[in-house]
This record gives sequence, C-alpha cells and structure tokens, in this order.
Amino acid sequence: MTRLAIILILSLAGSPGAAQTMIGCHKDQARIAVQALRDAKRLTLEAATNLGDSPEYTRWFGAYSRPHAEKVRANFKSVLRAIRTGAVAIQCDALGDDGCGDDAYAWVYPGEPYRLHICPAFFDLPTMRDFQPAARASKNGTREGTVIHELSHFNRVARTDDHCYSRPDCERMAAENAAKAVDNADSYQYFAEDIAYFSRQLIRSKPVPTDRPD
Repeated sequence: MTRLAIILILSLAGSPGAAQTMIGCHKDQARIAVQALRDAKRLTLEAATNLGDSPEYTRWFGAYSRPHAEKVRANFKSVLRAIRTGAVAIQCDALGDDGCGDDAYAWVYPGEPYRLHICPAFFDLPTMRDFQPAARASKNGTREGTVIHELSHFNRVARTDDHCYSRPDCERMAAENAAKAVDNADSYQYFAEDIAYFSRQLIRSKPVPTDRPD
C-alpha cells in the first residue's frame, strides 16, 4: 500500500476529542491514532480526578505537597483541554524522519500546537486494555499514555521536559527531585497509566453482591 501524501480531513463532528486532521496516515493508522487520542482523553480525565496523596502520586511526582499537586492537576487539565479542542493534528512519520529515530514513538515541536508526530513504533505499543505495569511488553507504556506525554510538551499545555524516560529512572528521580518530576512528561504518562490500571484492578477485585441471605 502506498503512503498517503495528502491531508485527510476526518468528518468527526459530534465527536469532540478526536483529531480533526490526519497527515500522511494510511486508513488503519488513522483509525488507531484517533482511537488512541479518544482513549487518552478518558485516561487524562481519570488521572486528574484521582490525583491526591497516594502511592501512585509519590511514585511518579515525589513527596506529596499541595503546590506540586495543584500544578500536576492543572497540567492534566491542560492536556484534557488540548484534546477537547478537536484541533489536534496527527502526522504519521516514517522511520528516519525528523524525530523518528529507532527508539522513538512520537514527538512534537513544543511551539507548534497541536501537531502530534507519530512514528512507526507507536503502532506496536499496547493499549491500556493490554497494559500491565510489571510486564516486559508494557515497559514503554501505551499508545494512550504516549499521547498524554507528547501533548504535555506543548508550550500552550504544560511545557514539560524530558528529564528521564524509563520507569526505573523516573521513579528514582521523583524520590530525589520532586520539582523535576512535576516538570517531566513521562511522569504524567506513567501516573495516568498506573491510576487507570490499578483502579480497574480494584473494581475487578470487589466481591459481587448476591441476593442470598447470610
């Protein structure tokens, strides 16, 4: 199949939070990318509403403090607003294009909202449906989490940086430097993924009520 070189304008009226513009994406790539963006919206909302003094917060943002927590919540809300604009443009890049090195999943220019460049490896990432924090297949996160990571970089959103990339390194940085953690894109991704994963495990583990008397 040849790579599309035209801009596909998707007809997504009534579907806020989906990308309105696809650039250079095949049909299947466009479908996957739009679904990742929609799911990232739900993931971001879940993270923002479940943000507090919790083990997940401490793990990814360091010792809890109200000023830092308020900044983290505000940044998640900014990511959510960016998605809800419907103005996110997703560009499917080839391996070797500007930001698509061998280990890259996606990239952005912080000063160019809201164009999200995704690389071929993005499509090999699991979705939250298959995500398990301790599993090797999940070590680099999810498609949804990657969207959150990249959108947080925009100057109009959260102006995050990349102080660390891997889960072990970012967990260590949170313990040593909370100020850097709340400014780190991967920290937002990992927190959102873990909050969603562990909250769903908790729901699944609750006993199912029955009508049988004791």
